[in-house]
Parts: sequence; structure tokens; C-alpha cells
Amino acid sequence: MKKSFIVALTCMTAFAGNIGEYERNLIAAPVVTNSSSVVITGVVVDATDGLPLPGSTIALKGTKHGAISGQNGRFRIEHVTVANPVLVVNHLGYMPVEVPVVMQHGKVVPVDIRLEPGTVVSDEITVVGTMLKGQAKALNQQKTNLNITNIVAADQVGKFPDSNVGDALKRIPGVSVFSDQGEARFGHIRGTEPRFNSVTVNGERIPSAEAENRTIQLDLIPADMVQTIEVIKALTPDMDADAIGGSINLVTKVPTEERVSVNAGGGWNMLDATGGARYQFGGTYGNRFSDDKLGVLFSLSYDDNDFGSDNIEAEWDVDEDGITGLKTLEVRKYDVRRVRRSFSTGLDYRLNENHVVKFNGIYNWREDWENRYGLTYDDLDDANATIERKLKGGVDDDARLEDQQMMSFALSGEHDFGKLDLDWQASYSKAYEHRPQERYITFVAEDQAFSSDISDTGYPTVTLDNASIAAGISSTGWELDELTEERQYTEDVDRNFALNLKYDLSADVKLQFGGKVRDKNKKRDNNFYEYTPLDEDAFLADAYANLSNETKDDFLPGDQYESGVFVSNEFLGDLDLNSDAFEKEEVLEELAGNFNAEEQVKAAYVMGTWELTDQATLLGGGRYEHTRNEYDAYQYHADNDTLTRVSGSPSEYSNLLPYVHLRYKLDDLTNIKLAYTHSLARPNYFDLAPYVEIDEDEKSIGNPDLEPTLSKNIDVMFEHYLSDIGVFSAGVFYKSISDFIVTQKTNDGTYDVFQPINAGDGTMTGFETAAQFQLPFIPGLGLYLNYTYTDSEIENWQVEGRDSDGLQLPGSPKHTANGSISYEKGPFNIRLSANYHSDFIDPDGGSIGESAWEDRYYDDAFSLDLNGGYRLSDVVQVYYEVSNLTNEPMRFYQGSEEYVAQEEWYDRRFLVGIKADW
Repeated sequence: MKKSFIVALTCMTAFAGNIGEYERNLIAAPVVTNSSSVVITGVVVDATDGLPLPGSTIALKGTKHGAISGQNGRFRIEHVTVANPVLVVNHLGYMPVEVPVVMQHGKVVPVDIRLEPGTVVSDEITVVGTMLKGQAKALNQQKTNLNITNIVAADQVGKFPDSNVGDALKRIPGVSVFSDQGEARFGHIRGTEPRFNSVTVNGERIPSAEAENRTIQLDLIPADMVQTIEVIKALTPDMDADAIGGSINLVTKVPTEERVSVNAGGGWNMLDATGGARYQFGGTYGNRFSDDKLGVLFSLSYDDNDFGSDNIEAEWDVDEDGITGLKTLEVRKYDVRRVRRSFSTGLDYRLNENHVVKFNGIYNWREDWENRYGLTYDDLDDANATIERKLKGGVDDDARLEDQQMMSFALSGEHDFGKLDLDWQASYSKAYEHRPQERYITFVAEDQAFSSDISDTGYPTVTLDNASIAAGISSTGWELDELTEERQYTEDVDRNFALNLKYDLSADVKLQFGGKVRDKNKKRDNNFYEYTPLDEDAFLADAYANLSNETKDDFLPGDQYESGVFVSNEFLGDLDLNSDAFEKEEVLEELAGNFNAEEQVKAAYVMGTWELTDQATLLGGGRYEHTRNEYDAYQYHADNDTLTRVSGSPSEYSNLLPYVHLRYKLDDLTNIKLAYTHSLARPNYFDLAPYVEIDEDEKSIGNPDLEPTLSKNIDVMFEHYLSDIGVFSAGVFYKSISDFIVTQKTNDGTYDVFQPINAGDGTMTGFETAAQFQLPFIPGLGLYLNYTYTDSEIENWQVEGRDSDGLQLPGSPKHTANGSISYEKGPFNIRLSANYHSDFIDPDGGSIGESAWEDRYYDDAFSLDLNGGYRLSDVVQVYYEVSNLTNEPMRFYQGSEEYVAQEEWYDRRFLVGIKADW
């Protein structure tokens, strides 16, 4: 596969650079396909900032011919036979223009179209402000797309206080997010869990640094590094099929005329009295050279954020009648420093108007330094409790370092041969997570008398009879329980090659077909060691001399929770564990989760577009995907503490997927879109591995024979766009999901056996509405509202001991809503934004228990954010952001919402800065 990939890449590059004698003659000749027809090319940009205007409609006056501008604002109209052609150009939120086409020396001169922001309302021209320009670009692309899509443009993202693309996504109808440390990490589209959705960069799926699954960490990518965020809710045959909920496509910035922008800001996190500082800066430079043939663009972003969180976690004891009492309570305090860096580049070289070669790349690097102080009250269902004080740290700055990186690079070409268009793309993507020296030290005090108070099951408390033990680690009553160091490494590499051919059968019928090969390698390679001090008395004396009181006066879950005294993170980080002072032992059980996976997906598709009438356009086709997996994993047996490497037999499956889309234009501003599509979600990586883990009376095994989860989807959407930049939309969707994957529990006579299986089906029905508009009675005042309702249910449940009980699909909130009110007048703008989702079953493994009281839910959440700015000049503006005004925690509950499972608080965050664009 690697050899064929390199050969294909070399051939296509050589093809693009050496077009051949026929093409060299074509470059020197007029752009004429025959004696009476010509090809018109050009670009549409914003007259005020030179940025491209994708989705513009360019019509050939007096004919049906026309085109839609692409992401770079460029367009192409073939087979023009009219004399003295004139182009009519429209873009929502911009003044329409008519542009005559010029001929020089027998050639068509490429058309440079510059649109002025503005709308015509009641015969009056209204100037569009900077806040509305991004909204106009996004809505215009939505309107012109044949399939159901939601789009957010880069300058629209900048109007929300969103630090990463996940936070930006939660503003889109039907999208909710799963947060981690106060930032959006995973996206849920239309009530589907993250593994049911795909994330792509410029159309190519990116790999995941998550160890066991396929979900993409959205907090890796800064929001200011993309030009457009597209959420595609109804797939077309030319797209990867693994997106049941939808596909999130991140479009990186493209070269335009000369553009320079810089920004710098600073802020504060109000987690406690001392808080934490935040610094960020970024910039973009783009230009075109060599008579507009060569375009270059470079962007960078840097964000250094010192923050943390306050956390409580509980586990409840359950019997047939419900929850009987508290089993475990943990109080956690996190100190975190997050540094996020990103760099992207876009290059294109136009050999002529028929041929262009492009290179796009994005590199994201996030480092988290974390210390976690955890106080655990365990065995609360017994007469006496076990108390643990565990510190997580590391060597780098005396904190655990989590190093996550994701990169994606693509070389592509677009070539026009008259009726036949060809494009290709070869890409390489890699994601990895490395935790080089993650250390834990745990002290324990056993057989402690206690009392618990669960009168408020949202905030249970435990009181120890021994006040000295309650205060924290000291030289009396505590023992060293464990001292460990782990190296964790997960890597995911994708190599892709795609080829697409488009052929115009007629002016109304276009045929497209192509194929793609994706070669993936995923591995997890961890090691884990336990250390025992040879002179324990000396070690403990040193530890007791290096203590730190981590109790906060304003611990956000409540002052009734006190962290107390721990060994300091400096002590843990400075230990030389490889010295003669410690005995080192590898823990084989912790290595049982290592694996190596190879996956290859070969795909082919055919797609046709037929303009049935001036109002109706039909898109149909099919996609075939063949998947092959091969795994190496481990078998671990606790009885004899043995670890054996095993290789599974290759597994293969194929899927044939049909697609039909219909767009009907009631008028130039109103669409009805219908779609019937099929999609899939491949099993998580580790579920497919042939692992076996035997520990006492339990056995966990993988399942290489798992089939993908399949979905049949029906979508109907009504869209009415407003000439003064707005939209009203409403739609319904239905998904019939089969082969849902769950963990089955059986007994083989010796062990309770746990194995993932295809064990259920499900249905999902929902509707979504959205409205964006300007209030006419107060110029400059705008509203942005959307709401999605999703009703999902698991059916045909095949797990013994538990029927589906009308369970929702994991990761599926019934209600999702967003709203914002904005005001812009002259140089001043301000926006207040709200986000809400209802509760849903945690999509993480093991969240559905053997009874309803064991199910784990992600609780509902409502957040408010404020941001705005003031333009000092045409070039410079200042901005401010206040995130999490409501100080909303991330909360999980067990069985019923009054029984807390986890509650984590982050407090409010402030940021001010300055931007310059010229």
C-alpha cells in the first residue's frame, strides 16, 4: 500500500507539472473548446477585505448557464456560445452586479468580481456591518448547497467567545458538545454519539489520538485557524460514508490577495482567589505572486492558559429496588496549564486557468501539564472506610504532561479538459498522544470509623471520627500504598489517495465518479512500573517533610469539601525512580490493553446531478466501501500473571450505500431539500482487537467479527433566506440504526464474560428549527435562535438481564438549543450567547448498567457567554470575551438526576485583546 501510494502521488505530481504537448499548446491558445464556444473563469471576493466569497451564484445573462463559486471564490462556466456575454453575480448580504466579459487577443480575460457589502430593503441600501458579513457568507453557502448543510464562516466564529472549533460547533443547530476541563472536546450531531460522526480537514478524515475509539478531539484545533466550519447532515456519494449523525468539515484558509492580520490578548481564569493567567496571539499572511499564478498563505496561533477545576465524584450502591447508599466519594482538585499551538499553510500554483496544483497543511500541538489531588473515601458500604490520598503528577515541571499532536498534509490538483474535469488528492495525517512519565503516589489509611450524610444526594459528605486522618497525610496513621510511573503512547496514521472524474453529459446532466483508498495504522504502546522504596522509613520521612495543604477556601462544589494535606507535586516530580533506592517491577496487567491495528478502506462511487427544471435539481448515486482489518493484541491471565502477544485473523466486510437528494427552489430565496441516504459507523479499534483479560472471576475479550453500525436516513428541510441576511428553517429527520454495539455479559461456567457484540437496533426521530434575522425596529439588533428535538430508542436488545426499557441511544439529548442577541452600530458590537442541552446517557463504555439505577447520564447544562468589540479604525479593533457567565459545571448522575456521579466546576474566564487586519 505504501509503495502504491508513493507511486500514485509521484505520477499525479508529474502529470500536473508536465501536462504534455497538447496542454502546452492549449496554454498558449485561447480558451476555446470549439469555434463557437468559450470558457469563462474568474473569482468573486469581498471588495472591502479581498476575502473570497464561496457560494456566490454567477449566471450568464439571458441563458440558463451559470456556476457557483468554490471555497477560494473561483468559478468556471463552460460552453459559452453567446456573443458579448454578461455575468449576473449574486451573494446574500452583498449588492448584486452585472459584469461584462472582456476578450483580449482572442482570449477570454479572467473576471475579477468584487462585491460590496450591503442589502436592498424597501428600495434603500443598507450597509452590512462586520458582524453580519460572516453570517452572510455562511448562509449563502447553505443556500446554494444541494444537500442539507450548516456552515459557520471564520469571521462569524470570531464573534463568539470560542477558543476551539468544538466550542464554535455548539452554536450550530442540532449540535451539542461533550466538555473536558471547561472546553468542548467531542461533538454530537443530531443526538448521535461522537463515534457516529466524522471530522475532516478539507474533506479528508483526520485520525484520532484517543486510544480505544475513533472520536476526534476538537479542542486540539483553535477556532481561528479555519476559514469555514461545515456540518454536513446528509452525505453525498463522493463523501466517506462513516458519518451516521453527520460530518464536520474544517476548511483551512486559502490564499487570496495580500492580507495581513494579527491579534494578541490576555485574560484571567477566576477559579479561585489567585486565578490563572491566559495569553494568546496569532496572525495570518497571504498574498499572490508571479502574475497571480502563485498563492501563499501562512497562519499561526498560540494560546497559553493557566486554569483548573474543582470536582467531586460518587459511586452509589444498588440493589433491585434502587440505590441503597453511598459506596465511594472522591474530592478532586485539578491544577492545569494548557498550551495550544497551531500552524497552517495553503499554497496553490495555477499553471493556467485549466490546471492548478495545491498544497494544504495544518499542524496542531496541545500540551497539558496537570496535577490532580484526589481524596477518596472508599468502602463506605462497610462498617469502616478506607481513605486514600492520591497525587497525579510527573517530571516535566513537576506535573503530568499530556502531549497531543495532530497534523494533516495534502497535495492535490484540479484539471479541466473541456467536458471532462479531473481532481485528485494525496494526503497524510497523523495524530498521537504521549504521556511520557505519568506518576501516581498514593497513601492509605484503613479501617477508619466514619459517618456519612446523604440527605442531599447531590452533595453527599463523609465525616471521619479521626480528625488527624481527616486533615491529611501525616506521620501517624498513613501508609504508602503505591508509587507508579507509566508511559502512554497512542498513534493513529492515515494515508489517503482519492481520484474524481466529472463529465458533462449535457448542460443539465453532470456525471461524477471516482474512488479512494485509505490505509490506516493505529497502535497503543504503554508501559507501567511499580516502585518500592528499599528504605521505606527514610522515604516516608522525606515524604512527610514535603507536604502541601491543597484545601481551598472557595472550593466550588462547596466549602464542606476539604482536600487537605498531600505529598507535594515537587516531591513526586523530583524522585529518581531509576536509582538504586527503588525496586522496579513491570505490571503486566496494565499492558494488556496494548494493540496494533491495520485498517484499509477501498471505496468507489458514482453520482449524477440532473437539473430537472429551473427549480428542481436531483442528485443520486451509490457508494461501495470495502473494509479490511488486521490486529495484534495481548492475552493476560491474572492467575499466573502472564502476558502473551496474539494475532487475529484478518476480517473483511463490504457495504453498498445508496443516496438520493432533491432540492426544489420555490424562489431565489426559498429551498425545500429532501434526502434519503445510508451511512455507517465502524466499531471502535480496541473492540475489534483479539485481546483476552482474565482477572479472578471475570474475563474480557475482544470481537474481531464485529460488523459496523448501519443507518438509513431520511431528511426533509425547508429554508427561507432573508435578503437582509437571515434565515428561517425547519426540518425533520429519521434514522433507522441497526447492529448497535453493546457490551454483553454472559457466564461460561467459570467466568463472567464481557464482550462487545452487535446486539441491538435503534431509531431516531427529530426535528430542528433555526432563525437568524435583524430586528427592523432597532437597526443593528439581531437574533440567532435554533432548537433541535431528538427522540431515540434502543430496540431488539440482546443483552441478558436487561431489556432496553425505552432507553435513549447513548450520547443523544432530547433537547438542544442555542440563542444569541447581538447589537452592532458603527464601531461598536456586542453579543450575548446561550447554549443548552438536556441530559443523555454517557456514550463512554460501561455507562449502561445491569439495571436502570446503574446507568450513567451526562446532566443537562445551560451556559451564557458574552463578547464584543470596538473598532478603533478600519484596521484596528479591540475585543473582549467572558466565558461561562453562569459558572455552569459539568455534571453526571447515576440512575436518577438527584444522585451525583461527578460534578466538575471551572468558573468564569475573561479575555481582552486587540486585532489588526490590513
